[in-house]
Amino acid sequence: MARKIGERIEVTFDEKGQLEGKHEDSVWTWPQKVIDNYPNIEEEDWVKFVQYRTSSQFQQLSDCGSEIRTNNEYSSRGGRDGYRKLDQEKFKNNEKWEKRDGLRLDLRTGSDGELKDPACKKVSGLIMEYNTQESQGTFESVGTSDVLTQALSRPEHLGCIRGQSKFVKPSQYFNLNRSSNRDNEVLSMRHEIEELKALVRGLCANKDVVPSFDQENVPTVDQHNSFKASCSVQEKQHGVSDPPTMPVDSQECKLYIFDKVHGGQLLVAFGRAWLESLPTDTVHGIPLGEGNVRVSINVPKLKKAALPIPMYEATTVDDAVDGFVAWPKTLVELDMSMNRASRGPSHVPDPAADPLFDFNKMNMEMRPLAYYAHSSMRQGNQIEVPIPYTIMGFDMPVYLSFDDIYKFFNLQEISANCILVYMRYLEELCRINGQAEKFVFVSSTLISPVRIDTKDAGMREGRHWVLGVIDPWEGLVLYFDPLREKKRDDFTKLMNMALTNWKIMTGEGIRRRRDCKTKISNRPCPLQEGSVKCGYFVLGFMRDIVLNGIDVLESREFFTSQELDLIREEWASHVMQFINYDM
Repeated sequence: MARKIGERIEVTFDEKGQLEGKHEDSVWTWPQKVIDNYPNIEEEDWVKFVQYRTSSQFQQLSDCGSEIRTNNEYSSRGGRDGYRKLDQEKFKNNEKWEKRDGLRLDLRTGSDGELKDPACKKVSGLIMEYNTQESQGTFESVGTSDVLTQALSRPEHLGCIRGQSKFVKPSQYFNLNRSSNRDNEVLSMRHEIEELKALVRGLCANKDVVPSFDQENVPTVDQHNSFKASCSVQEKQHGVSDPPTMPVDSQECKLYIFDKVHGGQLLVAFGRAWLESLPTDTVHGIPLGEGNVRVSINVPKLKKAALPIPMYEATTVDDAVDGFVAWPKTLVELDMSMNRASRGPSHVPDPAADPLFDFNKMNMEMRPLAYYAHSSMRQGNQIEVPIPYTIMGFDMPVYLSFDDIYKFFNLQEISANCILVYMRYLEELCRINGQAEKFVFVSSTLISPVRIDTKDAGMREGRHWVLGVIDPWEGLVLYFDPLREKKRDDFTKLMNMALTNWKIMTGEGIRRRRDCKTKISNRPCPLQEGSVKCGYFVLGFMRDIVLNGIDVLESREFFTSQELDLIREEWASHVMQFINYDM
Protein backbone atom coordinates (compact mmCIF):
# COMPACT_ATOMS: atom_id res chain seq x y z
CA MET A 1 0.00 0.00 0.00
CA ALA A 2 1.19 3.46 -0.81
CA ARG A 3 1.51 5.76 2.19
CA LYS A 4 3.50 8.75 3.34
CA ILE A 5 6.97 8.27 4.74
CA GLY A 6 6.79 7.81 8.50
CA GLU A 7 3.03 7.20 8.55
CA ARG A 8 1.91 3.79 9.82
CA ILE A 9 -1.49 2.53 8.73
CA GLU A 10 -3.01 -0.33 10.72
CA VAL A 11 -5.60 -2.26 8.78
CA THR A 12 -7.46 -5.54 9.13
CA PHE A 13 -8.84 -7.91 6.54
CA ASP A 14 -12.18 -9.68 6.50
CA GLU A 15 -12.66 -13.35 5.68
CA LYS A 16 -12.61 -12.56 1.94
CA GLY A 17 -9.29 -10.77 2.11
CA GLN A 18 -10.92 -7.31 1.81
CA LEU A 19 -9.70 -4.31 3.78
CA GLU A 20 -12.00 -3.20 6.56
CA GLY A 21 -11.94 -0.37 9.04
CA LYS A 22 -11.65 3.40 8.66
CA HIS A 23 -9.26 3.17 5.68
CA GLU A 24 -11.35 0.84 3.56
CA ASP A 25 -12.59 3.71 1.38
CA SER A 26 -9.23 5.44 0.93
CA VAL A 27 -7.13 2.36 0.15
CA TRP A 28 -7.74 0.21 -2.94
CA THR A 29 -8.89 -3.35 -2.58
CA TRP A 30 -6.06 -5.85 -2.69
CA PRO A 31 -7.66 -8.84 -4.46
CA GLN A 32 -9.28 -6.99 -7.33
CA LYS A 33 -6.13 -4.91 -7.98
CA VAL A 34 -3.93 -8.00 -8.13
CA ILE A 35 -6.37 -9.94 -10.29
CA ASP A 36 -6.57 -7.04 -12.75
CA ASN A 37 -2.77 -6.81 -13.04
CA TYR A 38 -2.10 -10.56 -13.08
CA PRO A 39 -4.75 -12.47 -15.04
CA ASN A 40 -3.06 -15.78 -14.28
CA ILE A 41 -3.97 -15.45 -10.56
CA GLU A 42 -7.37 -16.81 -9.63
CA GLU A 43 -9.41 -14.81 -7.13
CA GLU A 44 -9.97 -17.85 -4.93
CA ASP A 45 -6.23 -18.58 -4.72
CA TRP A 46 -5.44 -14.96 -3.92
CA VAL A 47 -8.04 -14.84 -1.13
CA LYS A 48 -6.49 -17.95 0.45
CA PHE A 49 -3.05 -16.38 0.18
CA VAL A 50 -4.19 -13.17 1.90
CA GLN A 51 -5.87 -15.15 4.65
CA TYR A 52 -2.69 -17.09 5.32
CA ARG A 53 -0.43 -14.03 5.30
CA THR A 54 -2.71 -12.25 7.79
CA SER A 55 -3.12 -15.26 10.08
CA SER A 56 -1.55 -15.70 13.50
CA GLN A 57 0.28 -18.80 12.26
CA PHE A 58 2.23 -16.80 9.67
CA GLN A 59 2.87 -14.04 12.22
CA GLN A 60 4.51 -16.60 14.53
CA LEU A 61 6.79 -17.77 11.72
CA SER A 62 7.69 -14.18 10.90
CA ASP A 63 8.49 -13.40 14.54
CA CYS A 64 10.63 -16.54 14.78
CA GLY A 65 12.62 -15.50 11.70
CA SER A 66 13.10 -12.00 13.08
CA GLU A 67 14.39 -13.42 16.37
CA ILE A 68 16.89 -15.61 14.53
CA ARG A 69 18.16 -12.62 12.55
CA THR A 70 18.76 -10.64 15.74
CA ASN A 71 21.33 -13.27 16.78
CA ASN A 72 23.39 -12.93 13.60
CA GLU A 73 26.97 -11.89 14.32
CA TYR A 74 27.25 -10.09 11.00
CA SER A 75 23.98 -8.49 9.93
CA SER A 76 23.20 -8.32 6.22
CA ARG A 77 20.88 -6.04 4.30
CA GLY A 78 21.36 -7.73 0.94
CA GLY A 79 18.17 -9.77 0.96
CA ARG A 80 17.83 -12.80 -1.27
CA ASP A 81 19.99 -11.39 -4.08
CA GLY A 82 22.91 -10.60 -1.76
CA TYR A 83 26.14 -9.59 -3.49
CA ARG A 84 24.52 -10.02 -6.90
CA LYS A 85 22.14 -7.10 -6.30
CA LEU A 86 24.88 -4.85 -4.92
CA ASP A 87 27.17 -5.69 -7.81
CA GLN A 88 24.44 -4.81 -10.29
CA GLU A 89 23.80 -1.48 -8.56
CA LYS A 90 27.47 -0.57 -8.65
CA PHE A 91 27.76 -1.63 -12.28
CA LYS A 92 24.88 0.67 -13.23
CA ASN A 93 26.50 3.53 -11.33
CA ASN A 94 29.91 2.78 -12.90
CA GLU A 95 31.27 1.92 -9.45
CA LYS A 96 33.73 -0.94 -9.06
CA TRP A 97 35.40 -2.35 -5.98
CA GLU A 98 39.03 -3.19 -6.50
CA LYS A 99 38.84 -5.60 -3.55
CA ARG A 100 36.08 -7.82 -2.27
CA ASP A 101 36.30 -6.53 1.31
CA GLY A 102 34.61 -3.28 0.25
CA LEU A 103 31.58 -5.10 -1.15
CA ARG A 104 31.28 -7.22 2.00
CA LEU A 105 31.26 -4.15 4.24
CA ASP A 106 28.79 -2.33 1.99
CA LEU A 107 26.39 -5.28 2.28
CA ARG A 108 26.37 -4.76 6.06
CA THR A 109 26.18 -0.96 6.11
CA GLY A 110 22.85 0.58 7.06
CA SER A 111 21.00 3.29 5.18
CA ASP A 112 22.64 5.87 7.45
CA GLY A 113 26.09 4.71 6.33
CA GLU A 114 26.98 3.17 9.69
CA LEU A 115 27.85 -0.38 10.74
CA LYS A 116 25.54 -1.37 13.57
CA ASP A 117 27.04 -4.67 14.79
CA PRO A 118 30.15 -4.61 17.02
CA ALA A 119 31.61 -7.55 15.11
CA CYS A 120 31.23 -5.69 11.80
CA LYS A 121 32.88 -2.60 13.27
CA LYS A 122 35.79 -4.70 14.51
CA VAL A 123 36.27 -6.32 11.09
CA SER A 124 36.02 -2.91 9.41
CA GLY A 125 38.81 -1.58 11.60
CA LEU A 126 41.02 -4.58 10.82
CA ILE A 127 40.36 -4.16 7.08
CA MET A 128 41.41 -0.51 7.23
CA GLU A 129 44.52 -1.48 9.19
CA TYR A 130 45.55 -4.21 6.73
CA ASN A 131 44.90 -1.92 3.76
CA THR A 132 47.16 0.69 5.32
CA GLN A 133 49.88 -1.90 5.90
CA GLU A 134 49.54 -3.11 2.31
CA SER A 135 49.92 0.41 0.95
CA GLN A 136 53.04 0.87 3.11
CA GLY A 137 54.50 -2.44 1.95
CA THR A 138 54.44 -4.16 5.35
CA PHE A 139 51.66 -6.57 4.34
CA GLU A 140 51.26 -8.53 1.10
CA SER A 141 48.13 -10.29 -0.16
CA VAL A 142 49.05 -13.72 -1.51
CA GLY A 143 46.30 -15.87 -3.04
CA THR A 144 43.46 -16.54 -0.64
CA SER A 145 45.41 -14.92 2.20
CA ASP A 146 44.23 -11.41 1.40
CA VAL A 147 42.95 -8.52 3.53
CA LEU A 148 39.45 -9.93 4.11
CA THR A 149 40.69 -13.39 5.06
CA GLN A 150 43.15 -11.93 7.57
CA ALA A 151 40.52 -9.59 9.04
CA LEU A 152 37.99 -12.41 9.56
CA SER A 153 40.69 -14.88 10.74
CA ARG A 154 38.91 -17.66 8.83
CA PRO A 155 40.10 -19.37 5.62
CA GLU A 156 37.99 -19.41 2.48
CA HIS A 157 35.42 -22.16 1.98
CA LEU A 158 36.33 -24.57 -0.81
CA GLY A 159 33.03 -24.20 -2.66
CA CYS A 160 32.48 -20.43 -2.65
CA ILE A 161 34.16 -17.14 -1.88
CA ARG A 162 33.17 -14.31 0.46
CA GLY A 163 32.33 -10.97 -1.08
CA GLN A 164 31.28 -12.47 -4.44
CA SER A 165 28.12 -13.99 -5.88
CA LYS A 166 27.65 -17.68 -6.64
CA PHE A 167 29.57 -19.53 -9.39
CA VAL A 168 32.79 -17.90 -8.12
CA LYS A 169 35.35 -20.25 -6.59
CA PRO A 170 38.64 -19.34 -4.87
CA SER A 171 40.68 -21.00 -7.64
CA GLN A 172 38.97 -18.74 -10.23
CA TYR A 173 38.94 -15.48 -8.27
CA PHE A 174 42.53 -15.76 -7.04
CA ASN A 175 43.76 -17.42 -10.29
CA LEU A 176 45.24 -20.35 -8.38
CA ASN A 177 47.12 -23.12 -10.14
CA ARG A 178 45.04 -26.30 -10.22
CA SER A 179 47.35 -29.20 -10.89
CA SER A 180 45.78 -32.54 -11.77
CA ASN A 181 46.92 -35.96 -10.61
CA ARG A 182 48.55 -36.45 -13.97
CA ASP A 183 50.58 -33.24 -13.57
CA ASN A 184 51.73 -34.41 -10.14
CA GLU A 185 52.77 -37.78 -11.56
CA VAL A 186 54.76 -36.13 -14.35
CA LEU A 187 56.49 -33.84 -11.85
CA SER A 188 57.32 -36.78 -9.61
CA MET A 189 58.74 -38.74 -12.55
CA ARG A 190 60.94 -35.79 -13.54
CA HIS A 191 62.37 -35.65 -10.02
CA GLU A 192 63.09 -39.39 -10.12
CA ILE A 193 64.81 -39.04 -13.51
CA GLU A 194 67.05 -36.27 -12.18
CA GLU A 195 67.94 -38.42 -9.18
CA LEU A 196 68.80 -41.34 -11.47
CA LYS A 197 70.97 -39.08 -13.62
CA ALA A 198 72.87 -37.90 -10.55
CA LEU A 199 73.30 -41.52 -9.42
CA VAL A 200 74.68 -42.65 -12.80
CA ARG A 201 77.08 -39.71 -12.95
CA GLY A 202 78.30 -40.59 -9.48
CA LEU A 203 78.94 -44.21 -10.51
CA CYS A 204 80.86 -43.05 -13.59
CA ALA A 205 82.86 -40.39 -11.76
CA ASN A 206 86.08 -42.44 -11.89
CA LYS A 207 85.70 -43.21 -15.61
CA ASP A 208 86.67 -41.18 -18.63
CA VAL A 209 83.25 -41.28 -20.30
CA VAL A 210 80.31 -39.58 -18.67
CA PRO A 211 76.97 -40.55 -20.19
CA SER A 212 74.94 -37.88 -21.95
CA PHE A 213 71.21 -37.54 -21.46
CA ASP A 214 70.43 -35.61 -24.64
CA GLN A 215 67.22 -36.45 -26.42
CA GLU A 216 69.06 -37.76 -29.50
CA ASN A 217 70.85 -40.43 -27.43
CA VAL A 218 67.63 -41.87 -26.06
CA PRO A 219 66.75 -45.08 -27.93
CA THR A 220 63.61 -44.97 -30.05
CA VAL A 221 60.54 -46.90 -29.00
CA ASP A 222 60.22 -50.27 -30.66
CA GLN A 223 57.37 -50.63 -33.12
CA HIS A 224 55.77 -53.41 -31.08
CA ASN A 225 55.46 -51.39 -27.90
CA SER A 226 52.03 -51.08 -26.31
CA PHE A 227 49.95 -47.95 -26.82
CA LYS A 228 51.70 -45.96 -24.06
CA ALA A 229 55.03 -47.82 -24.59
CA SER A 230 54.62 -49.57 -21.23
CA CYS A 231 55.70 -53.01 -22.47
CA SER A 232 57.18 -54.61 -25.59
CA VAL A 233 56.55 -57.76 -27.59
CA GLN A 234 59.50 -59.19 -29.52
CA GLU A 235 58.82 -60.18 -33.12
CA LYS A 236 60.01 -63.56 -34.32
CA GLN A 237 62.56 -63.24 -37.09
CA HIS A 238 61.89 -65.12 -40.33
CA GLY A 239 64.84 -63.99 -42.37
CA VAL A 240 63.27 -60.71 -43.43
CA SER A 241 64.93 -57.32 -43.31
CA ASP A 242 64.46 -54.97 -40.37
CA PRO A 243 61.10 -53.15 -40.40
CA PRO A 244 61.22 -49.52 -41.49
CA THR A 245 61.77 -47.00 -38.71
CA MET A 246 59.38 -44.18 -37.95
CA PRO A 247 60.28 -40.92 -39.74
CA VAL A 248 61.56 -38.30 -37.36
CA ASP A 249 60.10 -35.23 -39.11
CA SER A 250 56.53 -34.33 -38.18
CA GLN A 251 54.26 -31.34 -38.67
CA GLU A 252 51.49 -29.65 -36.71
CA CYS A 253 48.09 -30.67 -38.05
CA LYS A 254 44.34 -30.70 -37.54
CA LEU A 255 42.59 -34.07 -37.45
CA TYR A 256 39.11 -34.58 -38.89
CA ILE A 257 36.56 -37.38 -39.16
CA PHE A 258 33.68 -37.89 -41.59
CA ASP A 259 30.36 -36.56 -40.28
CA LYS A 260 28.05 -39.40 -41.31
CA VAL A 261 24.92 -37.62 -40.04
CA HIS A 262 25.22 -34.18 -41.61
CA GLY A 263 27.93 -34.80 -44.17
CA GLY A 264 31.30 -33.10 -44.53
CA GLN A 265 34.21 -33.25 -42.12
CA LEU A 266 34.32 -32.56 -38.39
CA LEU A 267 37.40 -31.26 -36.54
CA VAL A 268 38.06 -33.49 -33.53
CA ALA A 269 41.68 -32.93 -32.42
CA PHE A 270 45.02 -31.17 -32.89
CA GLY A 271 48.29 -33.06 -33.10
CA ARG A 272 51.29 -33.95 -35.25
CA ALA A 273 51.46 -36.05 -38.41
CA TRP A 274 54.34 -38.04 -39.89
CA LEU A 275 53.52 -37.59 -43.58
CA GLU A 276 56.51 -39.69 -44.71
CA SER A 277 54.98 -42.80 -43.17
CA LEU A 278 54.96 -45.87 -45.41
CA PRO A 279 52.07 -48.34 -45.71
CA THR A 280 54.35 -51.01 -44.22
CA ASP A 281 55.03 -48.94 -41.09
CA THR A 282 53.20 -50.25 -38.06
CA VAL A 283 51.30 -48.77 -35.14
CA HIS A 284 51.05 -51.17 -32.19
CA GLY A 285 52.13 -54.01 -34.47
CA ILE A 286 49.50 -53.31 -37.16
CA PRO A 287 50.56 -51.94 -40.59
CA LEU A 288 49.30 -48.45 -41.41
CA GLY A 289 47.91 -49.52 -44.77
CA GLU A 290 47.54 -47.58 -47.99
CA GLY A 291 46.45 -43.95 -47.64
CA ASN A 292 47.03 -43.73 -43.87
CA VAL A 293 49.67 -41.87 -41.84
CA ARG A 294 50.96 -42.05 -38.30
CA VAL A 295 49.69 -39.22 -36.04
CA SER A 296 49.93 -38.26 -32.39
CA ILE A 297 47.01 -36.49 -30.69
CA ASN A 298 48.04 -33.66 -28.37
CA VAL A 299 44.90 -31.57 -27.77
CA PRO A 300 41.46 -33.22 -28.15
CA LYS A 301 38.57 -31.06 -29.34
CA LEU A 302 35.75 -33.63 -29.26
CA LYS A 303 36.88 -36.13 -26.67
CA LYS A 304 34.09 -38.65 -27.23
CA ALA A 305 34.43 -38.75 -31.03
CA ALA A 306 35.25 -42.19 -32.44
CA LEU A 307 38.62 -42.72 -34.11
CA PRO A 308 38.43 -43.30 -37.89
CA ILE A 309 40.75 -46.31 -37.42
CA PRO A 310 40.11 -47.63 -33.89
CA MET A 311 42.73 -49.65 -32.04
CA TYR A 312 42.37 -52.32 -29.40
CA GLU A 313 43.46 -49.94 -26.63
CA ALA A 314 41.96 -46.74 -28.09
CA THR A 315 38.53 -46.24 -29.66
CA THR A 316 37.87 -42.54 -28.97
CA VAL A 317 39.91 -39.36 -29.38
CA ASP A 318 40.32 -39.04 -25.62
CA ASP A 319 41.78 -42.57 -25.42
CA ALA A 320 44.46 -41.68 -27.98
CA VAL A 321 45.81 -38.53 -26.31
CA ASP A 322 49.63 -38.61 -26.05
CA GLY A 323 49.77 -41.80 -28.10
CA PHE A 324 50.19 -42.84 -31.74
CA VAL A 325 47.35 -43.95 -34.01
CA ALA A 326 46.74 -44.42 -37.73
CA TRP A 327 44.71 -41.73 -39.50
CA PRO A 328 43.46 -41.39 -43.11
CA LYS A 329 45.70 -38.94 -44.93
CA THR A 330 42.67 -37.26 -46.55
CA LEU A 331 41.42 -36.28 -43.07
CA VAL A 332 44.69 -34.63 -41.99
CA GLU A 333 45.09 -30.89 -42.56
CA LEU A 334 48.46 -29.26 -41.95
CA ASP A 335 48.40 -26.23 -39.66
CA MET A 336 50.48 -23.79 -41.72
CA SER A 337 50.61 -21.28 -38.84
CA MET A 338 52.81 -23.77 -36.93
CA ASN A 339 54.29 -25.67 -39.88
CA ARG A 340 57.75 -26.69 -38.80
CA ALA A 341 59.67 -29.91 -38.50
CA SER A 342 60.02 -31.47 -35.10
CA ARG A 343 61.28 -34.58 -33.39
CA GLY A 344 58.44 -36.22 -31.51
CA PRO A 345 55.10 -34.89 -30.24
CA SER A 346 54.72 -31.19 -29.57
CA HIS A 347 54.26 -29.70 -26.15
CA VAL A 348 50.63 -29.08 -25.14
CA PRO A 349 50.17 -25.34 -24.44
CA ASP A 350 49.80 -24.35 -20.83
CA PRO A 351 46.14 -23.37 -20.12
CA ALA A 352 47.41 -20.45 -18.04
CA ALA A 353 48.76 -18.90 -21.26
CA ASP A 354 45.26 -18.80 -22.81
CA PRO A 355 43.40 -15.47 -22.93
CA LEU A 356 41.44 -14.90 -19.73
CA PHE A 357 38.18 -13.09 -19.08
CA ASP A 358 38.15 -9.79 -17.21
CA PHE A 359 35.45 -10.69 -14.68
CA ASN A 360 35.55 -7.31 -12.93
CA LYS A 361 34.38 -5.51 -16.10
CA MET A 362 31.83 -8.16 -17.07
CA ASN A 363 28.07 -7.93 -16.57
CA MET A 364 26.59 -10.18 -13.91
CA GLU A 365 24.44 -12.15 -16.37
CA MET A 366 27.52 -13.08 -18.41
CA ARG A 367 29.75 -14.16 -15.53
CA PRO A 368 28.39 -17.70 -14.93
CA LEU A 369 29.09 -18.75 -18.53
CA ALA A 370 32.49 -17.03 -18.47
CA TYR A 371 33.42 -18.82 -15.22
CA TYR A 372 32.39 -22.16 -16.74
CA ALA A 373 34.35 -21.53 -19.95
CA HIS A 374 37.39 -20.39 -17.93
CA SER A 375 37.44 -23.47 -15.71
CA SER A 376 36.12 -26.26 -17.96
CA MET A 377 36.50 -25.41 -21.66
CA ARG A 378 40.11 -24.33 -22.18
CA GLN A 379 41.23 -27.95 -22.65
CA GLY A 380 38.89 -28.55 -25.61
CA ASN A 381 35.49 -29.24 -24.03
CA GLN A 382 32.55 -27.79 -25.94
CA ILE A 383 28.91 -26.93 -25.24
CA GLU A 384 26.40 -28.76 -27.42
CA VAL A 385 23.34 -26.68 -28.37
CA PRO A 386 20.57 -28.47 -30.34
CA ILE A 387 19.29 -26.47 -33.33
CA PRO A 388 15.71 -27.38 -34.39
CA TYR A 389 14.74 -28.35 -37.91
CA THR A 390 12.87 -25.05 -38.39
CA ILE A 391 16.24 -23.27 -38.60
CA MET A 392 18.47 -25.82 -40.31
CA GLY A 393 15.90 -27.97 -42.14
CA PHE A 394 16.69 -30.90 -39.83
CA ASP A 395 17.52 -31.34 -36.17
CA MET A 396 21.25 -30.97 -35.55
CA PRO A 397 23.55 -29.74 -32.78
CA VAL A 398 26.14 -26.99 -32.95
CA TYR A 399 29.17 -26.91 -30.68
CA LEU A 400 30.41 -23.77 -28.94
CA SER A 401 34.11 -23.73 -28.14
CA PHE A 402 36.09 -21.62 -25.70
CA ASP A 403 37.11 -19.32 -28.57
CA ASP A 404 33.45 -18.77 -29.53
CA ILE A 405 32.53 -17.65 -26.01
CA TYR A 406 35.70 -15.60 -25.50
CA LYS A 407 35.25 -13.68 -28.76
CA PHE A 408 31.52 -13.16 -28.17
CA PHE A 409 32.08 -11.71 -24.71
CA ASN A 410 34.89 -9.44 -25.94
CA LEU A 411 32.99 -8.06 -28.97
CA GLN A 412 35.30 -9.76 -31.43
CA GLU A 413 34.33 -11.42 -34.70
CA ILE A 414 31.69 -14.07 -33.99
CA SER A 415 31.09 -17.39 -35.70
CA ALA A 416 28.01 -18.74 -37.47
CA ASN A 417 27.36 -21.02 -34.48
CA CYS A 418 26.87 -17.97 -32.25
CA ILE A 419 24.35 -16.58 -34.75
CA LEU A 420 22.46 -19.90 -34.82
CA VAL A 421 22.27 -20.06 -31.02
CA TYR A 422 20.75 -16.56 -30.84
CA MET A 423 18.29 -17.49 -33.62
CA ARG A 424 17.24 -20.40 -31.43
CA TYR A 425 16.68 -18.03 -28.51
CA LEU A 426 14.59 -15.64 -30.61
CA GLU A 427 12.54 -18.54 -31.98
CA GLU A 428 11.66 -19.59 -28.42
CA LEU A 429 10.82 -15.96 -27.62
CA CYS A 430 8.44 -15.84 -30.61
CA ARG A 431 6.78 -19.06 -29.49
CA ILE A 432 6.26 -17.67 -25.98
CA ASN A 433 4.83 -14.39 -27.35
CA GLY A 434 2.50 -16.19 -29.76
CA GLN A 435 4.46 -15.09 -32.86
CA ALA A 436 5.58 -18.54 -34.01
CA GLU A 437 3.43 -18.26 -37.15
CA LYS A 438 4.82 -14.85 -38.03
CA PHE A 439 8.59 -15.33 -37.89
CA VAL A 440 10.90 -18.15 -38.89
CA PHE A 441 14.66 -17.92 -38.46
CA VAL A 442 16.65 -19.62 -41.20
CA SER A 443 20.36 -20.40 -41.30
CA SER A 444 22.39 -18.56 -43.91
CA THR A 445 23.25 -21.92 -45.50
CA LEU A 446 19.67 -23.13 -45.80
CA ILE A 447 16.25 -21.82 -46.90
CA SER A 448 13.38 -24.02 -45.72
CA PRO A 449 10.06 -24.12 -47.67
CA VAL A 450 7.83 -23.24 -44.73
CA ARG A 451 4.61 -21.25 -45.12
CA ILE A 452 5.46 -18.06 -43.26
CA ASP A 453 4.90 -14.31 -43.29
CA THR A 454 8.50 -13.25 -42.76
CA LYS A 455 11.87 -15.00 -42.78
CA ASP A 456 14.91 -13.63 -40.98
CA ALA A 457 18.02 -15.15 -42.54
CA GLY A 458 21.50 -13.98 -41.53
CA MET A 459 23.95 -14.06 -44.43
CA ARG A 460 27.72 -13.61 -44.26
CA GLU A 461 29.26 -11.90 -47.27
CA GLY A 462 32.94 -12.77 -47.17
CA ARG A 463 33.75 -11.72 -43.61
CA HIS A 464 30.74 -9.48 -43.09
CA TRP A 465 27.29 -10.29 -41.66
CA VAL A 466 24.11 -8.84 -43.20
CA LEU A 467 20.42 -9.61 -42.65
CA GLY A 468 17.84 -10.53 -45.25
CA VAL A 469 14.16 -10.28 -44.23
CA ILE A 470 12.11 -12.26 -46.75
CA ASP A 471 8.40 -12.06 -47.51
CA PRO A 472 8.05 -15.03 -49.88
CA TRP A 473 4.37 -14.42 -50.64
CA GLU A 474 5.15 -11.02 -52.14
CA GLY A 475 8.60 -11.92 -53.49
CA LEU A 476 10.11 -9.09 -51.40
CA VAL A 477 13.48 -9.11 -49.64
CA LEU A 478 14.52 -6.32 -47.25
CA TYR A 479 18.32 -5.94 -47.13
CA PHE A 480 19.88 -4.68 -43.88
CA ASP A 481 23.63 -4.01 -43.96
CA PRO A 482 25.31 -2.62 -40.81
CA LEU A 483 27.82 -0.83 -43.09
CA ARG A 484 24.97 0.62 -45.21
CA GLU A 485 26.53 -0.57 -48.45
CA LYS A 486 24.64 -1.58 -51.57
CA LYS A 487 23.63 -5.19 -51.93
CA ARG A 488 26.03 -7.49 -53.75
CA ASP A 489 25.22 -9.59 -56.80
CA ASP A 490 25.77 -12.87 -54.97
CA PHE A 491 23.14 -11.88 -52.40
CA THR A 492 20.63 -11.23 -55.19
CA LYS A 493 21.40 -14.60 -56.81
CA LEU A 494 20.97 -16.38 -53.48
CA MET A 495 17.60 -14.76 -52.81
CA ASN A 496 16.35 -15.53 -56.34
CA MET A 497 17.38 -19.16 -55.97
CA ALA A 498 15.83 -19.45 -52.51
CA LEU A 499 12.48 -17.98 -53.55
CA THR A 500 12.40 -20.06 -56.73
CA ASN A 501 12.87 -23.24 -54.70
CA TRP A 502 10.22 -22.09 -52.26
CA LYS A 503 7.69 -21.50 -55.07
CA ILE A 504 8.38 -24.91 -56.57
CA MET A 505 8.12 -26.81 -53.29
CA THR A 506 4.99 -25.00 -52.08
CA GLY A 507 3.24 -24.82 -55.45
CA GLU A 508 3.10 -21.06 -55.25
CA GLY A 509 4.73 -20.76 -58.69
CA ILE A 510 1.73 -22.46 -60.27
CA ARG A 511 -0.83 -20.21 -58.65
CA ARG A 512 1.08 -17.01 -59.49
CA ARG A 513 3.00 -15.65 -62.43
CA ARG A 514 6.22 -17.60 -62.92
CA ASP A 515 8.09 -14.60 -64.31
CA CYS A 516 7.60 -12.55 -61.14
CA LYS A 517 11.08 -11.32 -60.19
CA THR A 518 12.38 -10.97 -56.68
CA LYS A 519 12.34 -7.41 -55.39
CA ILE A 520 15.28 -6.56 -53.11
CA SER A 521 15.19 -3.28 -51.24
CA ASN A 522 18.05 -1.65 -49.32
CA ARG A 523 16.65 -0.51 -45.98
CA PRO A 524 18.03 2.01 -43.46
CA CYS A 525 19.40 0.56 -40.26
CA PRO A 526 21.79 1.44 -37.40
CA LEU A 527 25.38 1.99 -38.52
CA GLN A 528 27.93 -0.29 -36.88
CA GLU A 529 30.95 1.01 -34.98
CA GLY A 530 34.25 -0.76 -35.48
CA SER A 531 35.21 -3.37 -38.03
CA VAL A 532 34.00 -6.61 -36.39
CA LYS A 533 30.67 -5.72 -34.76
CA CYS A 534 28.52 -6.57 -37.78
CA GLY A 535 27.47 -9.89 -36.23
CA TYR A 536 26.18 -8.22 -33.07
CA PHE A 537 24.28 -5.65 -35.12
CA VAL A 538 22.61 -8.41 -37.15
CA LEU A 539 21.51 -10.01 -33.87
CA GLY A 540 20.17 -6.62 -32.79
CA PHE A 541 18.32 -6.24 -36.11
CA MET A 542 16.52 -9.56 -35.62
CA ARG A 543 15.70 -8.75 -32.01
CA ASP A 544 14.27 -5.33 -32.91
CA ILE A 545 12.12 -6.78 -35.68
CA VAL A 546 10.67 -9.44 -33.39
CA LEU A 547 9.99 -7.15 -30.41
CA ASN A 548 9.33 -3.74 -31.98
CA GLY A 549 8.78 -4.18 -35.72
CA ILE A 550 10.69 -3.19 -38.85
CA ASP A 551 9.60 0.46 -38.68
CA VAL A 552 11.32 0.95 -35.32
CA LEU A 553 14.52 -0.64 -36.65
CA GLU A 554 14.58 1.60 -39.73
CA SER A 555 14.18 4.72 -37.59
CA ARG A 556 17.20 3.94 -35.39
CA GLU A 557 20.61 5.48 -36.00
CA PHE A 558 22.74 3.33 -33.67
CA PHE A 559 22.79 0.68 -30.95
CA THR A 560 24.01 1.73 -27.52
CA SER A 561 26.60 -0.30 -25.65
CA GLN A 562 23.89 -1.22 -23.12
CA GLU A 563 21.75 -2.69 -25.91
CA LEU A 564 24.66 -4.76 -27.21
CA ASP A 565 25.34 -5.91 -23.64
CA LEU A 566 21.69 -6.98 -23.34
CA ILE A 567 22.05 -9.13 -26.46
CA ARG A 568 25.15 -10.81 -25.04
CA GLU A 569 23.41 -11.36 -21.69
CA GLU A 570 20.44 -13.04 -23.39
CA TRP A 571 22.80 -15.20 -25.44
CA ALA A 572 24.81 -16.22 -22.36
CA SER A 573 21.69 -17.05 -20.31
CA HIS A 574 20.36 -19.18 -23.16
CA VAL A 575 23.64 -21.09 -23.53
CA MET A 576 23.74 -21.82 -19.78
CA GLN A 577 20.68 -24.07 -20.21
CA PHE A 578 22.72 -26.58 -22.23
CA ILE A 579 25.76 -26.98 -20.00
CA ASN A 580 26.39 -30.56 -18.98
CA TYR A 581 28.26 -30.37 -15.68
CA ASP A 582 29.01 -34.11 -15.83
CA MET A 583 31.09 -33.64 -18.99
